[in-house]
Amino acid sequence: MPDPAPDVLAFPPLPPAVSTAPAEMATPPAAPSDPPPAERFSTLDPNVIALWRLTDGIEWSLFLSVAFVLITVGTLVLSLGMWFWVLLAGWALAVLFAVAYVIRYPPLAYRHYAYRIDNHVIEVGHGVWFRESRLIPLSRLQHIDLRQGPFERSYGLATLVFHTAGMHASSTVLPGLPAADAAALRNRLLAQLQGQKAPTAAVEPTGETTR
Repeated sequence: MPDPAPDVLAFPPLPPAVSTAPAEMATPPAAPSDPPPAERFSTLDPNVIALWRLTDGIEWSLFLSVAFVLITVGTLVLSLGMWFWVLLAGWALAVLFAVAYVIRYPPLAYRHYAYRIDNHVIEVGHGVWFRESRLIPLSRLQHIDLRQGPFERSYGLATLVFHTAGMHASSTVLPGLPAADAAALRNRLLAQLQGQKAPTAAVEPTGETTR
């Protein structure tokens, strides 16, 4: 008789291998850094537009009046004849240009005039056709003048003049500021300058000993 088959022991299946290594933490992508804040510029008081129109109108009126007198007197003295009408036509064109300039240019100049002041510098930018930006380090600032003419007083405005040392342009004008704001700004800058220039008294030991 054939030998009976040996009994086969059945073992339960092994559980799946579990890794003991620490699971890698998923690191979220780094958020993009925020851009630095843009430098904020301040504008002049809108009343400066009316002030500039007034002063420009006065200047153009004086110029055109003198030109008309010269044309009239020259015609009477020199007997210019037909040249009088040519000069008169040119004077009329100058009047039209002056009117357009007084109406249109002050708003353009106002939109292109801006300034900023921080703890280190003063920057003033202006110019319609040719842009100019002037940077004044506070370390070079000597003193500040506050000017207010009769027309500026009527509009409640004032002008600050920054005087500097060691620069090509020794003074920088900032017009069209409200009078109260101009005075407060001047006082703040002067106090800051005095704080920077105030000497710090160092206490040194005398080295004397008492017996």
